[in-house]
Amino acid sequence: MRKYLNTVNATDDETCRLLTDALSQILPEVLIEGGADEPFYKAAKNNDKAKIIYRSNYPRSLLHELSHYCLAGNRRRNIDDFGYWYSPCGRSFEEQQRFELVEARPQGLEKVMCELVGLKFSPSLDDFSGMPNSQMFLKKLEESYQEMTSNPPSTASKVLEGLKLFKQTAWTKN
Repeated sequence: MRKYLNTVNATDDETCRLLTDALSQILPEVLIEGGADEPFYKAAKNNDKAKIIYRSNYPRSLLHELSHYCLAGNRRRNIDDFGYWYSPCGRSFEEQQRFELVEARPQGLEKVMCELVGLKFSPSLDDFSGMPNSQMFLKKLEESYQEMTSNPPSTASKVLEGLKLFKQTAWTKN
């Protein structure tokens, strides 16, 4: 018996393909698509499914956008990009603080998902100006991580359990 996927040794393309396959079964109401220049969530309209679009072929981008989906309520899932604002690099101190407040919880869930599928996690401030992670952000991220490991919300729980099951079964070949 040989392992088909050990995400530590898999290419990003392989990991994204397997995650997409798993998630299409776990969340059949959502399409997942890679290859974008920027990540985006497209809310379901008319008879179309909602779509999580992740950056390039980066598994971490997929898991990050998935985390936002898992934590968004029904109201936010009906709004493109969940109704979040985005400020590019070079944010003011106040803009960065607001960003950190809304990012700690999704990144806490993303960290759990990364551990589950064998990907390295590192916090992201989404600002490439060289600004270090604030202690407040790291503390909130760790609190969120603890929450997601012990008492995740229902959609997050569904995804985590589905990924565990998928990893134990479909990611192994004879």
